[in-house]
Amino acid sequence: MLEVSRHGAVLTLTGEVDLSTSDLLRAELELACSSGEGDVVIDLTGLTFIGSSGLHVLIETAGSLGQRRLVLLGGGWGAYVVNLLGLTLRFPNIVVDR
Repeated sequence: MLEVSRHGAVLTLTGEVDLSTSDLLRAELELACSSGEGDVVIDLTGLTFIGSSGLHVLIETAGSLGQRRLVLLGGGWGAYVVNLLGLTLRFPNIVVDR
């Protein structure tokens, strides 16, 4: 189960991002991306799991942002997986901020 709260370009995730919840994340990120010109921020503090489908959504989003950044806050599981896979190296506009 995934709960998402969105305030403009800031998302707060609670729960798990997997195949059954990645479409919700995608939809909320599309709204967040369209809400302004600055960074899109995701608070991962309450995230307990992110699978490959969720990571794919993050990569898609980073690719669509151009020069804008996708900022991942809070560390935890999501930041661990992003760093483990080297996504911040392959996609310089993905930033992990603890």
